[in-house]
Amino acid sequence: MIYCMHTILAKKQLSPNVTRLDVLARRIAEIKKPGQFVIVRSENGHERIPLTIADSDPERGTISLVIQAVGKATRKLVSLEIGGAIRDVSGPLGHPTELLASGRALCIGGGVGTAVVHPI
Repeated sequence: MIYCMHTILAKKQLSPNVTRLDVLARRIAEIKKPGQFVIVRSENGHERIPLTIADSDPERGTISLVIQAVGKATRKLVSLEIGGAIRDVSGPLGHPTELLASGRALCIGGGVGTAVVHPI
């Protein structure tokens, strides 16, 4: 059986309990659209966590995840260091955000919910 591990290439603490992880996920980075999300699982048998794709870099093959550590599974996820790996990253999932062809739009979010606004 072949397992795909997703390496953490960058980690940044955004606030005391919010962390940004840049994760190697080439195919997801190539095909994701604004407003989509992934489901991650840090280790075999651990809880599956839905997370918004806050940003992506198709050239580097990375996606950025903004994680608020509020429970056991999210605390475990943000405890991973650069060079560590996330066992499963499934996606992109969900319907992409509809974007205007022209004109202006106002996007409003709060807290970790603003992660979806950046790619829009």
